Order: sequence, then C-alpha cells, then structure tokens
Amino acid sequence: MELIIPTRVTFSSKTFIVEKDRAEGLPITLTLDHPLEKAGTVTIHIDESSSADGTQYTTSPEATSGDIVLNLDKGADTASFTITSAHNFDGNPTVVFKIIATTGGAILGDLNSRTATVTMRGNDWFIPEITASVTTLDDFGSVNKGAQSASKFYTISGTHLRGPVAVTASDNFLVSLNDTQYSKTLTIPTDVLSAPAKVYVKFAPSTGQNQAITGSISNTTPDAQNVIISVSGTESGNVPYVPEVPLLNENFEYGNESNFLTRLSPDWVAYSAPGSIPVTYITQGLTFPLYGSSGIGGAVTIEHGDFSREDIARVFTPQTTGTVYVASLMKLSAAGTGDFFFSLRDNSGGFFNRLYAKDDGNGKLVFGVGKNSSAQYPTATYNYNTTYLVVIKYDFTAKASSLYIVDGVPTVTEPATPTVVSSTGTNPTTLNDVAIRQNTGVLSATIDGIRIATTWRGAVGL
Repeated sequence: MELIIPTRVTFSSKTFIVEKDRAEGLPITLTLDHPLEKAGTVTIHIDESSSADGTQYTTSPEATSGDIVLNLDKGADTASFTITSAHNFDGNPTVVFKIIATTGGAILGDLNSRTATVTMRGNDWFIPEITASVTTLDDFGSVNKGAQSASKFYTISGTHLRGPVAVTASDNFLVSLNDTQYSKTLTIPTDVLSAPAKVYVKFAPSTGQNQAITGSISNTTPDAQNVIISVSGTESGNVPYVPEVPLLNENFEYGNESNFLTRLSPDWVAYSAPGSIPVTYITQGLTFPLYGSSGIGGAVTIEHGDFSREDIARVFTPQTTGTVYVASLMKLSAAGTGDFFFSLRDNSGGFFNRLYAKDDGNGKLVFGVGKNSSAQYPTATYNYNTTYLVVIKYDFTAKASSLYIVDGVPTVTEPATPTVVSSTGTNPTTLNDVAIRQNTGVLSATIDGIRIATTWRGAVGL
C-alpha cells in the first residue's frame, strides 16, 4: 500500500469582496498545506445561509446541485475557483461557500477555515469618502509643559458614510468640536458631516523635555480611506536636566593586559582571603543599549569553587538616608543552588542589598535579592551568557531592597514594578562600599559598569 501524507485544504481567507465595477471573475483561493502526494477532489457547497440567489452570479467550475467540485492533480499546491457577479442587483448580497468533502490525497483542514463568505457590491454601492480642508495644520509654536496652545481648526465632510467619523489625536494634542471641551478622541455623527464641520485642535505637551514634537489627527469611518492631519509644536519651559554625578562610576579602565584587579587598582581592596584566587580584570568589557557605562574599558570575572577565594570592595561616599541605586552589567555563565556574589556593605562590613543567582533546574538563570539575609526570587528566568542591566535599590525609608532586571532598553524613569523586593532582615544605618564576593559552590560571572547613585536616572546614566 502506498503511504502518503494527506494534504489539508482550507480557504485562504474567510472573506472575499466582488466590487461593483469588477467585470471579470474573482478567484476564490484555497490553501494546501503541502503539495498533493495523490490526486484528489475537493467539494465546495454553496450554503443555504447565502443571501444572493443563483441569478445574481455564476461560478467556474459551474455548481451542480449547489456543489462545486475541484479536481486536483498529484503535486498540486494551489486550488481555486471563480465567482462572477451579474451586476443586476442593489445591496450587498453574500454567497457562503463551505468545503464539505475531499477525496484522494486531500483531507479537510481546520474547521474554522473551511467557510468563506463572498460579498458582492450592488449597483447602489458607493465608496464612503472623508474630505478634510488641509493635510497639515500650521505649527503651534512654543508651549510650556502642562499648558495648552491657542486652538487651530480644520474642516471635515463626508459622502456616502456608513457610520460616524472617529477623530483621534496622538500624544500631546487634543481635539474638540466646540473649542471648549477638549479630549484625545471624539465622534462626529454622519448627519453633522453633510456639510463641512470644524474640528478644533490644541497642542498640550507633557513629555517633560524641551523638544520639537510632531503628531497626527486621524479621521476614520467604516470602509473609507483614513484621513490624517499632521500637527506639530515645541515643548518648552522645562528645567533642563542636570545629570547626577554618581557616587561611584567604575568602568574598569585598567589597561590592555589581564591581571588581578587589586594589583591594578588601589581603590579595590581585598577584605577576605587576599592573595588567593583573585577577582580578575579582563580587557573586554560588556555592552548594553543606552546604558551610561556601556562598552567603556574592561570588566572583571569571578568564579565560585573550592579553596580560598578573594573577596574585594570599593568605598563610595557613605549614605544614611534616601535611596541608593546600584546599577551594573552582569553576564553569568553558570549558577548553582543560590548564593550572593555582589552587594553593598555598611561600615562594619555587614552585607546589604545582596544580589543572588541560582539555576532554575531547567538550564535557566534566576536572579534574586536579599536586604540582609535570605533571598527573594521572582518567577522570571533569564539566559546564561547574556548581558543584563541589573539595578538594586535600597530605600532607607521603606527599609527594603528592590531588584530590577532590564533586558531591553533602559528608561529614564524607574519602572513602576520591581522584578522582586526583599524587606526582611536587619536594616543598615549606613551604606559605604560595594563588594564583589567569591564563595564555594557554582557561579561564574562577568561584571562591568558599576554605577552607584541616589536616583534611577543617575544610576543608569541617561
């Protein structure tokens, strides 16, 4: 017996339209999921739910007793039939086709794709049209954030409309029909548009940055081509952002040769096991889109394992109030059951704002955070050998450590929801150095671009 893989047959689309001025037949195409391995047939039934009658159209092949049969050769990868409108009617009658049977190498495909509805446009069909007085409004000029400009307007009218016109303004712009009540969207009833109607527009910038802003006002209605009005203005009056000077900005710029980090920089001091297996400087740094310390200098590598291993720290201006953000680039190649390898310390050497990592048991990486002791892990997992922007925040008021893992482009503002939060354990009274820690167990990491600041924006360097 010949063994074949059957070919599933469906319609290529659920809807087709025969326009009122189309003289030739419209192909109704079928999809074959792979070429037929054996010749066969497909039977298409004209369903009783059709609103068109048999005098208003013809098909090729011709239907017999309401069925169209398509003969398909072996190797066929396409199939179709045509429907031709008689153009002897008004309205929009429909013809509903259903694939009901197959033979040979063809079988019925997905149930949801075995029905197609053809709409035939009648002689009274007209294409709806929206007309606007302009395509671009004059520039609104300079407007302070939070204020609104004087209004400008354009006129809009419509013919053969089948529904109201929806007017939508892009960000930083507002629209109105009466020049009094303004909103992002409005609806114009069809009866209003029998004559030109005025649409008022105001510029209402809110980005917080002094900049030129462009936008658009879209005018849409069913079956008509959208009309877009271009708008523009300049936001002003914002106090220019003065970049924060980080408490620490460590880019590991220590030359062209790999070495023990403590040999290259007196700023990094071993607080445990000095002279043992070291934290190592490498010349190739890490990169991350838009991050303020991306691709500058080299990086350091750490490796957990047996024997004594060096732990190091670098001081920064002590912080006792507010918030402290620690941003860094991290790329891990291995992790074990969970351990911390990066943290802040107080003036007694206690570890706070700890960064943990573990394997999820399925070859994925999980980052965690601990304010002082036990770690809190999220459900999110990450990939090994991938660079992430990791930000850990300690809030002296909330007495909590928050972890943010950024795997896209960092934002100017702090994300509303951290990846995970830790609020259990002892609270520090001061934070004054950053520590890189090696321990027993399994963990391999490359660390680069450590930035410590009192704001999110200062930490990520935007």
